[in-house]
Amino acid sequence: MGSTPGPRPILYLVFLGGSWGLYFSMLKIAALSGISYPGILTLATVGVAIGMSAIALLRRRRPLFSLRHIIFYLVCALSGYLVPMIAEVLVIAHMPAGVLTLIVSMAPLATLLFAWILKTDVINSSRVAGIILGAIAIFAILLPDAHLSEAVAWHWLLLAMVVPVCYAIHHNFTARYWPPDSDSYQVACGEALCGSFLLVMFSMFNWQWQDVQSWNQGHSAILFMAAISLIDIYLYFELIRIKGPIFTSNANYFMVISGVLWGIVIFAERPSSWMWLSVLLLIGSLYLIGKSKTGEDQAHANEI
Repeated sequence: MGSTPGPRPILYLVFLGGSWGLYFSMLKIAALSGISYPGILTLATVGVAIGMSAIALLRRRRPLFSLRHIIFYLVCALSGYLVPMIAEVLVIAHMPAGVLTLIVSMAPLATLLFAWILKTDVINSSRVAGIILGAIAIFAILLPDAHLSEAVAWHWLLLAMVVPVCYAIHHNFTARYWPPDSDSYQVACGEALCGSFLLVMFSMFNWQWQDVQSWNQGHSAILFMAAISLIDIYLYFELIRIKGPIFTSNANYFMVISGVLWGIVIFAERPSSWMWLSVLLLIGSLYLIGKSKTGEDQAHANEI
């Protein structure tokens, strides 16, 4: 498989981070409408699975379901959906939201560490510098509002660390064990189907029927989330395929910045004075991580 030429991967990355950041605003709208957090994620994921299945039928290329493929989909669904969701639900009442956001934003650093240990991607000074600069950008915007002075029990901090570790596992596992004879849409559809199945099973233990009793603004937000996910899930797997886990993980940084920007647009929230510095630092991070050589991308794509 060849690498994607030109600026397309950068555009994919920015769109991916922007759409992930938009989820925070859509999630807020859905939560304010009275829909439970598990209900939101379950309904959105089921919507994505239905949409992906429709795309698979139109393309006449359904996801493959050999044992290897099923294991791949399940591991991706667990590390990318269910386990992080359970961890966040458990810890959110026991620590400030700013602390949790800071911990989750460590996913690119964890991805870099896993990629180095597992040798799933090319490690070079430019990428390392880009990851570190991105971390500085995110810390600049989150630290002033993180309320770090509030005491948090160590076991809740450890449980919160499960979230970035899961995302790092997801990035690197996808790159290492990409299933044969599958393109990005097939992989995205398979993961969405397994993720929706797992979330439906999880929701059966704590389902709140008012989540689906009557249509409201929250359901419209969930439907919009599912529609955008049809694009960004594909882009995520395509970036993993052509650029590797380290490059793709930087969407987590852009997610934080875009989440703030979407909050300004939708809820008229006032950003901190640190945000604009963070944006400049993040642009520098994007430049550094985008400097990988074409030969390195070609090597990674050929490995998959």
